[in-house]
Formats: sequence, C-alpha cells, structure tokens
Amino acid sequence: MKKFYSLLFLMFLLNACDMNKQENLLVGHWVEIMPVNKQIVQGINLNADGTASSIGMETLKYKSWEQKDKQLILHGMSIGNGQTIDFTDTLDIIELTPYVMKLEKFRKYQVDYYRVDKNPNIQDLNDLPNLLQKFEGCGELQTRVFEGTLPAASNPGIVYNITLYSYKNSGDGIFKAKLTYLEAQQGKDVSFDFAGRQYTLKGSAEDKNATILQFVPFNNKEETMNFLSQGNKLIMLDKDMKEIQSKLNYTLTEKE
Repeated sequence: MKKFYSLLFLMFLLNACDMNKQENLLVGHWVEIMPVNKQIVQGINLNADGTASSIGMETLKYKSWEQKDKQLILHGMSIGNGQTIDFTDTLDIIELTPYVMKLEKFRKYQVDYYRVDKNPNIQDLNDLPNLLQKFEGCGELQTRVFEGTLPAASNPGIVYNITLYSYKNSGDGIFKAKLTYLEAQQGKDVSFDFAGRQYTLKGSAEDKNATILQFVPFNNKEETMNFLSQGNKLIMLDKDMKEIQSKLNYTLTEKE
C-alpha cells in the first residue's frame, strides 16, 4: 500500500513539473504566424506575473492569463459599438515548444503563434527584425538592401530604398521602405517611410517558374508591391503580376 501511495505521489510530482514547464514556456511575446488579415501584426504578451496584453488588437484587450491542465485561459475586454464587455477565452494547447504555440478552440479553428524576443512595435522601424519567425534551423538573420529610381507620372522619379530582413532558410521576411519623390513639392524632394511583411511567391502571370517577392504594408493606406526577383535585381510588376512594358527603368539593384 505504501508503494502505491508513493507511486501516486511521484506521478503527482511529475505532472506538477510538467505543468510548471508549460507555464514557463507560455511566458513571452507571441505573434500570429498567418493572421486572417496578413497586413496586421497581432498576438499576445503573456507575462510571468499572470498579466497579459494584446499586440496589434485595439478592440480586444487582454488583461490576464492562466494555465489549467492543457488549456490557456485568457481574460480581457472586448471594445466595440460604444461598449466594453469583459470576456474569458479558453483555448486548448495543441502544441507548445520554445518557438511555436498552437491553440485550438472547440476543435473548430486553430491559431498558430511564434515567439519573438520582445514586444514588437511596428511603429519602430528599427524593431522590425523582431517580428520574424525564428525556428530551429532557420539559419542566420540576413539583411539585403535594394535601391533604384523608378519613373513617376508627375515628377522626375521616385527613389526606392527597400531593406529586407529574413532568416537564411526562410522565404518570407519583413521589409522597410523609404520612397523619395523627387522635386515633388515646390521643387523639393518629399520622403516617407513604411514597413510590412515580405512573402516569396512562385510564378507570375508570364512565367510559372518565376520567383516573386511580394511586399504587403502593415498600413492599409499603402499598396501591395510585387517584384520579379532575378539575382541581385528586383523588377517591378504591375497589378496583374506582369512586367511593365516600357523603355523606362523599373529595376532596383541590391547594394553591396
């Protein structure tokens, strides 16, 4: 009988240790891998003291979290239509590693997150690499810069400066862009910056084997840009994913 109770106690300790490991893994900053609207960076901050906060979700404010068995329970406020409603969301933990957290609700839908090193701030362009998915075997972080002056309808041209951040073994990444409109305002140049996610697509309207880099801005005000990737050059495509038929230059060149 003593052996039986000792075995039960040991099983209880092992289960408690496993629960503690899960709680430790849950603590951190988590960003959705493929949100419904991929123009938005969104996710959850789970703090060690049990508090929580939202990433990129103005109408869904997380306040606290807890872990019971294999479930993550989130408490917060839903804001909309002139009213604020407290809510509790219970999600099943399907997978949890140092890099990935997969949650499921009622077996109807699944949300996949990846861990980032610190709370991402898409307003800070210097913080962009922190939004990248980091996984085992992803390789080193690489930075590539492309630049060129492309035609414009009402001024001498637009200088594009696009910086790409990605891990070596990942086709997708983050970009920041600086566009300078030459002599656009009373003879003076006008520049503005924006950022977003970079996706690698296979095939264009003219070549099924082409490699396309697609730039989707975080800000919905900016348009998605598509470029044909050819070594150290990016060639701008039109909205139909075709090369622009013109004698003018639509090519950006990678800086060494």
